[in-house]
Amino acid sequence: MKKLLNTLLFIFPFLLGAQVDNLKVSIMNGPTIGWMTSNDALITTEGSKLGYKLHVEAEYLLNDRYSFTGGLGLSLNQGGKLKYPQGGNLWSESKLSILRGDSLPAGVVLGYGVNYFDFPFGFKLRTNEFGKFKFYAHLPEFVIGFKTKAKGSIDGAGVSSTKEKINKQVTFLTFGWAVGAGVEYKLSDEVALIGGLRFMQSIIDVTDDSGRFLDGKKENSKGTINSMDIRIGVSF
Repeated sequence: MKKLLNTLLFIFPFLLGAQVDNLKVSIMNGPTIGWMTSNDALITTEGSKLGYKLHVEAEYLLNDRYSFTGGLGLSLNQGGKLKYPQGGNLWSESKLSILRGDSLPAGVVLGYGVNYFDFPFGFKLRTNEFGKFKFYAHLPEFVIGFKTKAKGSIDGAGVSSTKEKINKQVTFLTFGWAVGAGVEYKLSDEVALIGGLRFMQSIIDVTDDSGRFLDGKKENSKGTINSMDIRIGVSF
């Protein structure tokens, strides 16, 4: 599966460029800083996570300033950490490697690191040229993501682990929105360097809700992934 995804990322821009004339293709990558939030006020964000994204983006140019965008990419190690004030069998769908996995202590911090295969699409607008520079805004943008792998960490009183397999604790499909802005530096009539920032947030719950707290109540909070992405690449 991983080889297939890498092959698609490599040949995608060439296939598109060969078939459509009014098309601009960009290859972008860069580090991400991610964190998780919950709709339960008692479950709090606990730190951030460093990840990486690689995307190939195709733009259908309406004119020099406006375009529709679509593409595919990989998002690696996305997620963050959540602190639970009440313990219990919070990752009930996974076979944990630690003792007391079904009775985690109060105040436990659960970390999520998820890999996704992404399909982003949206709308982009550009300014006129300022010398060799153009500025752009990418909004709105939406992303459909398919989970390929998920790993977790546990940190609490008497328990600690960094290598848990938690594929069943993360939903297979995610959907999110994003907004980005940046600059293009013209190298030639066809090629430009890209640099920018992008904020992304999942809209639907990415966490499994089959766990239970020690008092027997179901853990049914909504957990979302947020990230700030640094985007560096080239368009042609």
